[in-house]
Amino acid sequence: MLVPVEWLKEYTDINVSIEEFCERMIMSGSNIETVEHFGEGIEKVVVGKIVAIERHPDADKLLVTQIDIGEEDLIQIITGADNIFEGAYVPVILHGGKLPGDKVIKKGKLRGIESNGMLCSPSELGFEDKVIPIAFKDGIWILDQEYPLGQDIVEALGLKNAVVDFEITPNRPDCLSMIGMGREAAATLGGKLKYPETECLKEEGRAKDHINIEIKKPELCRRYVGRIVTDVKIEQSPWWLQKSLIYSGMRPINNIVDITNYVMLEYGQPIHAFDIRDIADGKIIVDTADEGELFTTLDDTERKLSGNMLLIKDGKRGVAIAGVMGGLNSEIKDDTTTILIEAANFNGDSIRSTSKKLGLRTEASARFEKGIDA
Repeated sequence: MLVPVEWLKEYTDINVSIEEFCERMIMSGSNIETVEHFGEGIEKVVVGKIVAIERHPDADKLLVTQIDIGEEDLIQIITGADNIFEGAYVPVILHGGKLPGDKVIKKGKLRGIESNGMLCSPSELGFEDKVIPIAFKDGIWILDQEYPLGQDIVEALGLKNAVVDFEITPNRPDCLSMIGMGREAAATLGGKLKYPETECLKEEGRAKDHINIEIKKPELCRRYVGRIVTDVKIEQSPWWLQKSLIYSGMRPINNIVDITNYVMLEYGQPIHAFDIRDIADGKIIVDTADEGELFTTLDDTERKLSGNMLLIKDGKRGVAIAGVMGGLNSEIKDDTTTILIEAANFNGDSIRSTSKKLGLRTEASARFEKGIDA
């Protein structure tokens, strides 16, 4: 399990070096595979604001931008990215700046016009493709808010972080969460464990007015609960949440998907969100699939199910493979406004069997198959 140390500090005090932390965790019984340091090897990359964009006169696919970095003169930079816009805050590497991998950027000319630096994508700042936010997977990184112009990007975004990859043994499923590892760290370092605040500030109405839940296979699903959230607006998550997911090895998608993943990583309890519009007849039925039933998962792959696989159904069809992956037919969409949040306790052997037969292992199935406290 990837554990970002800066995130871990939210649950217990860590007042030792990363080297001492790792050594003491190993001596207390936690196996560590690797430690990776982020935010290093980045020099002269600052926050900039795009104030003007024009087409390159001699290249249809190039744009000439004027960038404000908080100095008297604007910086001219040419880019081929098509996701930028005037007013956007972006990472800017200046002449002579360095990127991870000892890559040095120097000013030059593109088709006869001077370019005094480069606008950066997440990958150029050292992030792997698999964790880059979906919105910037193929373009420049548009920052989530206004940061001080000219501020060092590592400082502005808090990019310096050590990520420890802990090997979690089968007998310690309680450690497959940030709280679990926080508990281990607190015990090891002699600190106190701080639990997250869980008070809901505004509750009204009743979930059963929207949804009815029936568990037909109690031997495979000990508990299944649902809550309704209304007035949802789908957008990008704030950077602090995206950063937690990225350093934990997960790609940010949107605020609803991201918060379900965040809670899973924090508590070790997978949860799933459905668009309530796609739940037929207002019913959730926990039952096994029909033998040979075809079901398309969120990764847009059609899968053939067997009759012993646990399936979450609505009043007419399957909507999720229990404990493994949701269905494409009930995914969160850009216009989703009301969601059903599922939290359940599935039989670990059942989830392990389903995952293995389908060749589909997810962060959720990895936790369910090891066992989760009901």
